Amino acid sequence: MKRAILTRLVVVLLVAILLVFTTILYVYRSYAIRDAKERALSIAELVRDTLTSYMVMGVIDKRDEFLSRIGEIRGVEDIRVIRGEPVIRQFGEGLKYELAKDEIERRVLKEGKTIDVLEEGLSQVYYRIVIPYRAEPIKGVNCLQCHVARPGETLGAISLVVNLSHVRSEIAKASFLAMSLFVFALFMVILYVYNFLGRLQKFFKELILVMNSAKEGIFENHLQSNPGFEAQELKTVVEQSFSSLSKTFENIEEKVRAMMGYGVLKTGNALSDTSKIVDELLKIYRFKRVIEKDKNKRDIYARLINMLEDYMSIDSFSLYEVNHTKNQIEIIHVKGKENWCKEIICQSADECRAKRTGMDVDSREFPCICPNFIDNEACLSGRLHYYCIPLYVGGAVGNVLQIVYEPEIEPFINLIIPYIKAYLNESAPVLEARTYMDILREQSLKDQLTGLYNRRFLEDVIDKLTAQVRRRGTILGVLMVDIDYFKQVNDAYGHDVGDRVLVETAKVILRTIRESDIVVRYGGEEFLVLLVDAQPGKSEEVGEKIRSAVEKHTIELPGVVLKKTVSIGVSEYPIDSDKIWQCIKYADVALYKAKEAGRNRVVRFKAEFWQREEY
Repeated sequence: MKRAILTRLVVVLLVAILLVFTTILYVYRSYAIRDAKERALSIAELVRDTLTSYMVMGVIDKRDEFLSRIGEIRGVEDIRVIRGEPVIRQFGEGLKYELAKDEIERRVLKEGKTIDVLEEGLSQVYYRIVIPYRAEPIKGVNCLQCHVARPGETLGAISLVVNLSHVRSEIAKASFLAMSLFVFALFMVILYVYNFLGRLQKFFKELILVMNSAKEGIFENHLQSNPGFEAQELKTVVEQSFSSLSKTFENIEEKVRAMMGYGVLKTGNALSDTSKIVDELLKIYRFKRVIEKDKNKRDIYARLINMLEDYMSIDSFSLYEVNHTKNQIEIIHVKGKENWCKEIICQSADECRAKRTGMDVDSREFPCICPNFIDNEACLSGRLHYYCIPLYVGGAVGNVLQIVYEPEIEPFINLIIPYIKAYLNESAPVLEARTYMDILREQSLKDQLTGLYNRRFLEDVIDKLTAQVRRRGTILGVLMVDIDYFKQVNDAYGHDVGDRVLVETAKVILRTIRESDIVVRYGGEEFLVLLVDAQPGKSEEVGEKIRSAVEKHTIELPGVVLKKTVSIGVSEYPIDSDKIWQCIKYADVALYKAKEAGRNRVVRFKAEFWQREEY
């Protein structure tokens, strides 16, 4: 750029020099010609007037001396007095040099008009002028008194040749001096422009780099070069603008950190980072608005899983929920493998490092930082990394998200973790609200003393449960369990001991049946046991196990040890009836048969126990 500008500038200046030089020469030449012409006219008039005076005074013989002295004037190369026709007729031709010698002089004598000619050669310059004398009064002297001629007739002419070579030499010297000064000034201008363009070119190259960096979102580069006072204001404006933009983006980052609770990973491109942050915050806001309208935690978990799989494109992860009541961890979702953690964390929540410490667990910090990761060998060899994020719900760790990834995608994981945390943090208050709702619902569906489900729960789920049994083609075992002689315990030891007996009996029943089976506190000392997907005829066997377990169980109290028995009535749905409530009634009828038969026994319902036609 500098070379192109400098070349154009030199061309323009050279053209300007040529124009100036030509103008100077033209002006000097015009001035010299005008001056020479004026001098020639003055000399011609002087000669004419002097010769006229000589004739009047009768001393015309001094003419040659006078003309010789005129010829000594600097620049006068030749001066002659030429006789015209009237003078030749009156006085003769005179000397040879007094006759017209060329066409110019003859034309002047004939036409009576002045003719001047500039003759320029390589070494000499001459200015020639031929001025006519006409027969007419001049300054009070009447030529017709001495000459026989008609008024206005040309009497003769003066031919004067002036040598202007010295003038041209002076013009050349003056032009050379002017040109030298101009060239010197031009050189100084070019030198200044060269230095200025050098600084400016360096400044603009640096400015282009800075602007390209700004286009990539980097505003930390500064202009180091000094462009001079001519562009200092531009440099100041650019630096102030970039500084303002940098502070603005830093301010946005600080506000995002305050909003999200932690900073986001920078890529170095402030524009891209800010745009992505704003987009993600908008998506997170929309995500929260959606989950706030979800009915239960299951729907919220489904949206989190969808976000991780489809939006974040995470191929391997686990989502867990902490059950603080049982101090256990429940698996919500696992992707990429059957399990990413050992089974022990499900049995004891404190075995999960993220849950126990309440802090992020990053396998890159220390090899095998969590001993319960399923494949610590792969972690040690560097083939796998994992990152566990605890999510606080209601002041305690309520969920744990575990991300498993290969080293190749580590930069991507580093980039998305802050946004995943933002999604989790926005989910936390909604999960907390749904957890409280579940707790309240569970409390309303459970017996506060034994922790078993109550009759309200039974009424809510019984229709769904029987529909599932019919769809699978299995049976539902119905056991009605009653503690024998329970009233005597209350009467003899008080209600506190009676409550203890109820609690211990409930625990024995729960230990005896499967986790899929359901136990309901049906009445004061009555328990309803529903055996889901039981085999035909097996319900009575389960009832016997319960009876035997209760009989063997001892209840240690201060100062006394109690042993209790239970009576159990058994029916099976839909074998005994296609109406579940009728089957429950049948089990109750069988229970009373067991009581009548002496208690501490299991009685299977029989058709003859029921004498009515309908329930």
